[in-house]
Amino acid sequence: MDIRNLEAFIVLAETLNYHKASERLYLSQPALTKKIHGLEDILGASLFTRGPNGTRLTDFGHKTLDNARKFLTHYERFKSQVHFDSKEDLVRHLYVGSCFPIHNYSQIEKQIAGNKGNVVLALVTGLSVEQQINLLNAGMLHVAVIPMASIAQLEPKKTFTERLVFIFRKKSNLISKFRIAFSQYGNGITPANSSEKNEVIELTNCLNVFPIYTGDNMNLLLKTNDIMLIIEMVTKNNYYTWVPERIISSIPDYYMNLLEIVKTDKKIDLGVVWGKSIDDHLLDDAESFSTLVASV
Repeated sequence: MDIRNLEAFIVLAETLNYHKASERLYLSQPALTKKIHGLEDILGASLFTRGPNGTRLTDFGHKTLDNARKFLTHYERFKSQVHFDSKEDLVRHLYVGSCFPIHNYSQIEKQIAGNKGNVVLALVTGLSVEQQINLLNAGMLHVAVIPMASIAQLEPKKTFTERLVFIFRKKSNLISKFRIAFSQYGNGITPANSSEKNEVIELTNCLNVFPIYTGDNMNLLLKTNDIMLIIEMVTKNNYYTWVPERIISSIPDYYMNLLEIVKTDKKIDLGVVWGKSIDDHLLDDAESFSTLVASV
């Protein structure tokens, strides 16, 4: 049976008009008539009657219409599954945007690939929230990690919280000054020599790229998302930085012996959001990434 004949039957049954059905199918009326007759020959019964009152379905035609719709639905699902299965052995690229480097992304990539096939996790960091949202809407990012305060109308698939910490060189003379400031202001992010409590550092300073400060008044020296550059500048100079706590796990033990971590009680709530259109063969990968990045 030619599936196209079945599709032609359904369209004609819905319009009961050969002219309208021909236009919808981009066929001539004789070609449409030939398809209907071909289907009737296979089924061994008439599907339509034509008379003064126009085209009408026969009783057999009414029964066949319901079955034809069910058959086509199953056929489309079958085609989609075949298309999906044919891509399982291909390399899949999941494009992910994040406000901060996800330094365990290689482990996440291995876990996703281990679950189902060959996937490449293409991580793009250093993007602003607006850039990530624009790329999601354009289909150039599949998933993005964005601060909840900036998500607005987007619905996050997963949410998680990042605690913020300062990283100093061990025995830095600035540590004691900051501890005093922390005890005075309670939030751990007010410049040590500030006389105004409202002179606080924005939480988003530690997103997109990490800040490097100098001096006890938190002068911003530069921003970078190169964690090893940060560590080198902190250990060799009297600089310091402020980062999400999970970044600490990516620092080699050798350097950890040269650093002092000062925790704050500040946290940032983050959400994992998806683009509006993700290919079916990437849905499992997107779900796995969202779960893994939120549970670390």
